[in-house]
Amino acid sequence: MKRSGFTLIELMMALALFSFIAGGVAVFSVYYFRHYSFSFEENQSVSLAQSALTRIIKEVREARNGEDGAWAIVAADDNAFTFYADLTGDGRSDRVRYYVTGTTLMRAITEPTLPPVTYPAGGETVTTVVTGIDTSLGPVFGYYNGDWPGDTVNNPLPAGSRIADTKYVTVYLRININPNTGAAPYELTSGTSIRSLKDNL
Repeated sequence: MKRSGFTLIELMMALALFSFIAGGVAVFSVYYFRHYSFSFEENQSVSLAQSALTRIIKEVREARNGEDGAWAIVAADDNAFTFYADLTGDGRSDRVRYYVTGTTLMRAITEPTLPPVTYPAGGETVTTVVTGIDTSLGPVFGYYNGDWPGDTVNNPLPAGSRIADTKYVTVYLRININPNTGAAPYELTSGTSIRSLKDNL
């Protein structure tokens, strides 16, 4: 009688083949989940950045003088912009400060005190706007006078004349959540005139 079954060599070959297939599946699974996780994170960051850009543009458009009579624009730097606008909906001008720290864009709001009006330095309410900001290829904020886009010689405005001459502000968000992946950064940009400072009404 012949005995049926696997020889030792056949069993070893089967185990080797199974190990090879299992290893391939494991490598593929790790790659897939890592790629899926990155794509999800990237899509989430881009979505938040798009919403943030819309909100920033709306707030800048409504910039106005402070409750203490201060000029609408407080500071206008490449990666920071401070101005007055009513963000709390109480009819009074809040001091709004957008600024980049590391790779994060932050927003700080200071509400005015009762008369005599002040904006206490320690009274800021700070929130995170968007993460993954890359400023290596250009500043977040750009500033232009009332002759833009016709005047390309004096625009964008140099640092020394931004507070007094700015009528139009651009916002550029370059999102790069993980530079090590080699994925291309996502870029969003928009701009708006400051209504209270328009001189061509």
